[in-house]
Amino acid sequence: MVVNLKIEELQPESNFDVLKVRIISKSEPRQVQSQGRVLYVWDILVIDETGSTTLTLWGQDAGEKYKVGQVVSIENGWCKMFRDRKQISLGRGGKIFPAEDDPSIPTKLEE
Repeated sequence: MVVNLKIEELQPESNFDVLKVRIISKSEPRQVQSQGRVLYVWDILVIDETGSTTLTLWGQDAGEKYKVGQVVSIENGWCKMFRDRKQISLGRGGKIFPAEDDPSIPTKLEE
């Protein structure tokens, strides 16, 4: 059975089936060194009606096709703690794809 979770329900160090979120900001990819290689990391701030978190995408072009304001669905993702905050990524078998706009998902962080 596939379970649709909300950001507040994510548990650190565990995977999740489906998470539907809106992108509210994204940075240009940053370079990190790992095992003698240069890797590119995108930090994308995402939100749903229960909270916000950072989606991390790996790869030089990984974040190019996603736009601020767009709703995306993340399948088979992974949640971990990083600097005392939940952070999500795709993991090995994870996927991200555009989803139909959902008016229940906020368009900005609450003040």
